[in-house]
Order: sequence, then structure tokens, then C-alpha cells
Amino acid sequence: MKNFLISAVVDIILILASYFLFRNIISGPTRHRLYEKFFSSFAKFIIYTFIVTIIITGVTAIILYRTWYISYINIVAPALVSILVGFLMSTVPTRGAGDEKIK
Repeated sequence: MKNFLISAVVDIILILASYFLFRNIISGPTRHRLYEKFFSSFAKFIIYTFIVTIIITGVTAIILYRTWYISYINIVAPALVSILVGFLMSTVPTRGAGDEKIK
């Protein structure tokens, strides 16, 4: 149970760190275009996220299996998926379409 809680806290930290990193690296209009592309259809978004998550986990498993670190798959794969979640969170617009720009 202790290892699970440590892994969960690290995943939350990775999600927040990747969120703020991508939010600062990618400009607002670019993030908005990415948001419109990813979230145009919720069904497609769920399917694409599922497929990308499977790919991340599969590639991670193959790499860890080849390097004999397969016992760490339950730590490394969710950490990499947490980075994906942070990226997806960063694409969500923070202002509405009708909001005025802050001067």
C-alpha cells in the first residue's frame, strides 16, 4: 500500500509538472488549435487517448523487458501516461470565447 501511495503522489506531481511545462512552452493560440483538434469529438478523443496509452504502455513494456527491468513496469508506464495527461490538460483553454483579454 505504501508503494502505491508513493507512486500515486509521484504521478500527480508529474501531471502537474507536465501541465505547467506544456502550458509555458506552447503558445495560447496553438494550444487552442490542439484543443479543438483533440476534443472536436469526445468519442474520438477517448479512442485516441486509449490507443496512445496502450502504445506508451506497450513500448515501455518492451523496453523494460529487453533491459531486464520489467518489474518496474507498474511504476514507469503510469508515469509516462501521466505526462500525456498533463499535456492534454494543458491544451484546455483557460478563458472562454467571450472573455476579454486582460491588459
